[in-house]
Amino acid sequence: MSTLNKGLVLAAILMAASLPVHATFYKWVDDHGVTQYSQRPPSSGDYQSMRSPAPASDSDSPQPQPQPQTPPAGQDPVAAPAETPPPDAQALARQRMAKRQNCQLARQRLGQLENHARLRYKAADGSVRVMSEAEKQAKLMETRRMMAEMCQ
Repeated sequence: MSTLNKGLVLAAILMAASLPVHATFYKWVDDHGVTQYSQRPPSSGDYQSMRSPAPASDSDSPQPQPQPQTPPAGQDPVAAPAETPPPDAQALARQRMAKRQNCQLARQRLGQLENHARLRYKAADGSVRVMSEAEKQAKLMETRRMMAEMCQ
């Protein structure tokens, strides 16, 4: 077989493999009244031939719409539900969580700076250097300042 023919056969196989596959399956009710599904039809009895749906693309999928809820009798329909905090409270909660995480990171950094005599870091040019004592003291001051802000 020539190289051109091999290439054409390979291209045809790849194209066939990339086509969407919609499997046919069969549905029927057995003697015990149980609904069965299979890739092969039953040997006897009535059955229904079905095809699997094509996978939906992101643009085809319907976006979930919020369902309107009717308030209980006597409740103001305009008022927000009590279980949903207002957006300002949610933003404050996210800020508090970020402060806690930053505080934890600052504590870890302080521990590394205080517990290691020689610290190495990667410079902007990609080389690895040992941090000088002056650089270490500057990083310690910066980390303590961060902790004062974040760990309140």
